[in-house]
Amino acid sequence: MKITNTHKFFDTLLLTLLVFSGGGLLFVFNRNLFSVILLLVALFTIVFMGREIKKSIFNSSLITLSFFSFLVLINYMIFPKIEIMGSINPNLLNYGFHLMNITSCVIIFTHFKNNRSSEYFLGRMRYILKIILYFSIINFLAYFFVKSQLTDLYSSYNNDLITKTYNYLFFFHPEKNEFNFFGIGIVRNQGWFWEPGINQIYLNILLYLEGFVFKRGRWTIPLIIFAILTTYSTSGIFIMIIVLFFIFIRLIKRNRLLILLAIILSFPLYYIAKLNIEDKTIGEKSSSFQKRYLDLVQPLAIAIDHPITGVGLDRTYFLKLRSKLQIEDNFGKIIQTYTGFERTSNSTDKGSSNSLTYLMASMGFPIAFFIIYCLFKQTLFPYKKKVFMLIILISVLSEPLLLRPFFLIFIVSGMISFFSKFTKLKIN
Repeated sequence: MKITNTHKFFDTLLLTLLVFSGGGLLFVFNRNLFSVILLLVALFTIVFMGREIKKSIFNSSLITLSFFSFLVLINYMIFPKIEIMGSINPNLLNYGFHLMNITSCVIIFTHFKNNRSSEYFLGRMRYILKIILYFSIINFLAYFFVKSQLTDLYSSYNNDLITKTYNYLFFFHPEKNEFNFFGIGIVRNQGWFWEPGINQIYLNILLYLEGFVFKRGRWTIPLIIFAILTTYSTSGIFIMIIVLFFIFIRLIKRNRLLILLAIILSFPLYYIAKLNIEDKTIGEKSSSFQKRYLDLVQPLAIAIDHPITGVGLDRTYFLKLRSKLQIEDNFGKIIQTYTGFERTSNSTDKGSSNSLTYLMASMGFPIAFFIIYCLFKQTLFPYKKKVFMLIILISVLSEPLLLRPFFLIFIVSGMISFFSKFTKLKIN
């Protein structure tokens, strides 16, 4: 079908909402409202901006929606009745929220699979991520001019301080994200997202698109590298180095002189990465590493205690449970032996930053492994798929994002691909 400017507008709006659903401040401050808006825009787009859905695509999507919803409802029904702080019942609204997100993702994937090409989808995504890139650079530079005029922004969900802002144009969290770089006080660049570690994910996805899909980012790639460095994210810098390595491998085959550029670039990147890791693991900011260390070990301990059912998708219940859990340090000692890093905390009352171990703790090993399998079978980013999945895997190991719509749609696409085998449809 012919793609008009109206089609492009609504597709771009839909994908923008999808991107910001994965850690954007828009959804942090107004999660429920914008999640409903995402669903409504998805419904409007598939009804009015597309053609009749092919039977094979409809069948695969319907099976996926039904089966995924069944998994969530089963998780609700077999929720372990363990009394924690006087509460034994899961919050049904939390499960309804997950079902709504699953529905949104199925509709969005169905729309783009039925009505648009893969190249078009990636092109629209690139357009949105480039805007995020340009804003990230402006946001980083703006801090030096507006740092004395920042005001607090609180979450409407739990009234916690999320970040500071300058007239809702720029966003920073100096108390949490400031670091010293050669005597200069710099605040890590969070862009439009609730923390720098999420901003880097989308910048690295853009780096992947420029390097492997569109292959014409001569000037864009240096800007992306600069923007990722301003996030000062350990995982972000690590992912960037890996992606750049594979980009250079491809380019060096065509031009041997690029070996010299790769060597020159490797020294400052190595130094910044080394400085970042030391600061995050043994320096003043080591609490971030300790939190991620605990989020690797403790949810696994919970999953081992409830291997089949998990403890449910009720986040409030999970927080109460883990705050009371004091785990043995056998696993921690094994990690310390091989890495030299000691875990100093045995419990916390905060959510898990590790999406994969949280998934295992909340849904049990069988369902969690099937969902992870579907994640790796995603079909939205088919080029250099292993490189892209490395970006996603490292990201969800360090951020609580896997069940947010932007990441959830990868699981949905993989699940639709799985069920397509039974509906005679090949999902590429």
